[in-house]
Amino acid sequence: MTAQAEPALDAFFVDLHSIKQIGTDKPDVVTIAEEDGFFLNTAVADDFRIRRQVYEMMKKAQKRLPQGIHFMVFEAYRPLARQKMLWNRTNTALRQQYPDMPEKELHALTETFTADPFNGIGSGHQACCAIDISLCDSSGNEFDMGTKMHEFNEFTKTETTGLSAEVVRNRKILKDALEKEGLINYPAEWWHFSYGDHQWAYLVGETTCPFGPIDI
Repeated sequence: MTAQAEPALDAFFVDLHSIKQIGTDKPDVVTIAEEDGFFLNTAVADDFRIRRQVYEMMKKAQKRLPQGIHFMVFEAYRPLARQKMLWNRTNTALRQQYPDMPEKELHALTETFTADPFNGIGSGHQACCAIDISLCDSSGNEFDMGTKMHEFNEFTKTETTGLSAEVVRNRKILKDALEKEGLINYPAEWWHFSYGDHQWAYLVGETTCPFGPIDI
């Protein structure tokens, strides 16, 4: 992990508060299915619920992948209790790593890696419209993406220096397929894509978003 949050990301999280949520409280939620060609990896979580609109986009994106390449999904919906657990775990680990860091800076650094569950915005995972996703072959063997899922280091950013040509190519395949169907990558994490949440709205220049945190 880096010793401090980047200024651009500091501004990013502040600006999220200016985006208005206009969604309803009755989401149409389905479960990502292996029968639809997705590989589900339970190493991180085992809740693969997602909003139907996002799932339809994922299925269309899957058709854009080169022959023999498939999506492997690690996480979709994340309940509030799990988001709080991840926030506290990240915050504690960073406090141990940087014991002298002022609380405000520690909060900003924590938010770079884990969305704040207490600010009313939360994570796109809480809004049931974000996925942590990678690539694999037809046998479920993961592709080299430069880091493991949820491994935070200097190679976690989607576009950074020091990546091999293979990793750059794999990340481009992942990003191109999903973004051509409307899901947007969070630049600080190569694996995180969303549609319709505050983060998506900020990245595409919208002032409103259709989806907000739910607890189902």
